[in-house]
Amino acid sequence: MKLQQLEVLLHVVEHGGIRAAARQLHLSQAAVTKSMRLLEDEAGVPLLIRRSRGVGLTQAGERLLARARLISRQVALAREDLLQAGGEDAGSVRLGVTPFLTLSALGPAFDWFRQRFRQVEVSIIEGLMARVVPRLRDGTLDIAAVAADVGELRDDEFRSRRILRAPQRIVARAGHPVLAAPSPAALASYEWVLTPAPAGAHAQRLAALFAGTGGEPPRRVVPCETLAAMTLLRHSNAISIFPEPLLGHPESRGIVAIAHTALAPSDIELLLLTHPEVPLTPAAEYFAHCLASVCARLESAG
Repeated sequence: MKLQQLEVLLHVVEHGGIRAAARQLHLSQAAVTKSMRLLEDEAGVPLLIRRSRGVGLTQAGERLLARARLISRQVALAREDLLQAGGEDAGSVRLGVTPFLTLSALGPAFDWFRQRFRQVEVSIIEGLMARVVPRLRDGTLDIAAVAADVGELRDDEFRSRRILRAPQRIVARAGHPVLAAPSPAALASYEWVLTPAPAGAHAQRLAALFAGTGGEPPRRVVPCETLAAMTLLRHSNAISIFPEPLLGHPESRGIVAIAHTALAPSDIELLLLTHPEVPLTPAAEYFAHCLASVCARLESAG
């Protein structure tokens, strides 16, 4: 297989067909078609499903696409590594972060990074592990900073280091009726808002939280993203679990910790993940350093 053929495959998939890929690559449709035919001959299996509108991928095509993305990113990173090692302020860093870090460490880390690398392109996606980790796997992210959840990770799949550990609190809106008498039974009677998790994970988490209280855990759970959860908490009687450093943050206005409850949520632990087969460029390494250093300050301040 040739690198150029893999690049053509990427363009065909990303732009939805042979014609669009040819435009983007400044090639003729015949040249793109020939490149894909040669790639399928080399692979020994069909890769594309030709349709009246655009193309799809066979199962083999999907597997090769994941490898092609990783290879393409590695080639780009090799060029950027050489430029940055030579002192040039160029290249890109692609980062995925959990919402907790978006609201706490990301801003200071980005400002610190920009003091050294002013021209390097930075792209950031926000999301929980289920959204971020697949992009780290296929090479479309260089770094992922996520809350630890072993159920979402394969053993020894990534280079991993802990960058922050913080306590969590049971929370509700200011003025919530449960604040006056926050017994486990009272808390369990309300609807809970929790960030998305694998099937069955919420039930297990709440069962562990309420174990030993002598009562049943909550039965009503609304899975939703962080900002949506904050909105629901402010405008309803829902209950949730929050990292303690977020309380008092502008985005958490109107949300307070429930004191004197027998429930003790486990700490949240954040991990910095990188792909073991993709060495970081100097710029990406420095961004990781900035993020980890800001997290260390937050932890020590807590």
